[in-house]
Amino acid sequence: MHWVCRDQLRQQVCCGTFLNLGSASSVEITAAIGFDWLLIDLEHGCGSLADLRTQLMAVISGGREGSAPAPIVRIPSVDADIVKFVMDSGAAGIMFPYVSTTEDAAAAVSAMKYPPMGLRGVAGNIRATDFGTNWKTYFETANDRSLVVVQIETPEAVENADQIAAIDGVDVLFVGPLDLSVNLQCPNDFTTPVMIDSLQRVVDSCERHGKTAGILSRPQLVDSHCRMGFRFVALGSDVGAIQSGMTQNLNLLRSASGRE
Repeated sequence: MHWVCRDQLRQQVCCGTFLNLGSASSVEITAAIGFDWLLIDLEHGCGSLADLRTQLMAVISGGREGSAPAPIVRIPSVDADIVKFVMDSGAAGIMFPYVSTTEDAAAAVSAMKYPPMGLRGVAGNIRATDFGTNWKTYFETANDRSLVVVQIETPEAVENADQIAAIDGVDVLFVGPLDLSVNLQCPNDFTTPVMIDSLQRVVDSCERHGKTAGILSRPQLVDSHCRMGFRFVALGSDVGAIQSGMTQNLNLLRSASGRE
């Protein structure tokens, strides 16, 4: 079993969302909607490695008409042992936070790829190979198809974006706008000149090296981000959807009952 959305990255905006609740039900519901990719968040989310495989199974069961979105898993750091577990479990790729240097990016690629390209350990009877029944195909294609997403969240990362994008095996440079805004000393303000300049530098670096720029956008900014050149774009989360939906329901009930 293996998903890939790399081919789409060169042709269109790939639409994703974040899943923070650690809930297989939340994953299954979202997978049925039709996103191109889903981000299962093990960095800031409520779930853990123990919950991951049931969430990955839920991607399959929720996929529309047999076409499941690509499950990308964000892990806390560049850790080869965690990478091995996540990829063996059937993830399509991994998002690595706070990648600020070429050394960080190269370590992420090395952990993701089988030898000779990297140092990922090889096993046969794992979920990613349909428990061994599809081992040969998976092994032969995994290096090419596994998606490496590195997060650009610091001024240093922006400064090094061109060199990071040049690394073979890095697919997406994904801006974490909140962290980047804090580190640029304009917290939660995504429209300052320094922020816009940083975003454009990331996009330009990706375009020079045939890579893809990604971002976690906001409703009021998603149009401008897509026009700027971001093509791996996430909007919202399961937490935010529950909050906004339940708030709307409560406001309607209070309005109808005269309790505004």
